[in-house]
Order: sequence, then structure tokens, then C-alpha cells
Amino acid sequence: MNKVPESLDMDALRSFVAGIDAGSFALAAQHLCRSASAVSAQLKKLEQQCGTALVMKKGRHVQLTRSGEQLMSYARRLLSLNDETLRAVKGEALQGEIRIGMQEDFGEALMPDILGAFNRQHPEVMLTARVDRNLPLLTALARHELDLALLWQAEQ
Repeated sequence: MNKVPESLDMDALRSFVAGIDAGSFALAAQHLCRSASAVSAQLKKLEQQCGTALVMKKGRHVQLTRSGEQLMSYARRLLSLNDETLRAVKGEALQGEIRIGMQEDFGEALMPDILGAFNRQHPEVMLTARVDRNLPLLTALARHELDLALLWQAEQ
């Protein structure tokens, strides 16, 4: 008989990511409105499931072990997919407008596929793309006419 694989606890993964992002699990506990002991227990549970230490103390801060780094890359994707799934099932689609500026290099090579995929996934979001040179894009960004600009910038 095949053994059923264990499932990682999403709340424990969220605490793990928050702890690393905050540089401290005590700070993560505050951000997550949980007790420090609850976050510590979740980390311990993750380490037991993974069969290895995920973090090591570095003074007052924590640092990822090699296994922790591996888990972190998956944890972010799992949490993102989990949150996206819940929003989709609950009908909580992203809405609004995103104004993007980019240079021709990006506009021609990368953006059609990326923006198309984003639009299919989030049809309620209106994307406005502007292709221009660096200076006009930087000016538009400074004037809050763009939300995001993809640029090449020479070292000064």
C-alpha cells in the first residue's frame, strides 16, 4: 500500500516566509497577529516535516540554511498559488488599472506574451502600456502618470 505524502501547512509556510522577510520570527508573529510561541511551533513543525533545520540564528536575526533556501523558493510560489486560488474560487478578481511604461526592447520582445498572459488571468484589470525612451518614461513615472516603468539605465 502506498503511503500518502504529507502536506505542508500553509499557515506554517506563511509564518516561515514572514519570519525571513522580517528578519525575526518575533516580528513576524506581530505582523501575523500570532504569538511568538505559535510561530515558533509552526517553524518547528516545518523542520520536522522537512527532516532538517531550515534556519539558523545569526545574532538577533535568522538566516536560511541551504534547505531553508530551497523551501523558501517553493514556499513563496505555494502561498501565491494558494492565495490566487482562493481569490478565484471566491470570485475576488483583481480589479483596477495598471499603467506600464517600457522601452522598445521590452515592448517588442517580452511584453506581448507577458501582458497577454496577465490579461487572460486578470481580465478585470485594465492594462495600459506605453513604449518610449528612458527620459520620457522617467518623467511620466515621476508625474505618477505610470505605475511601473521597465528601463535600461547606463551606469553613471
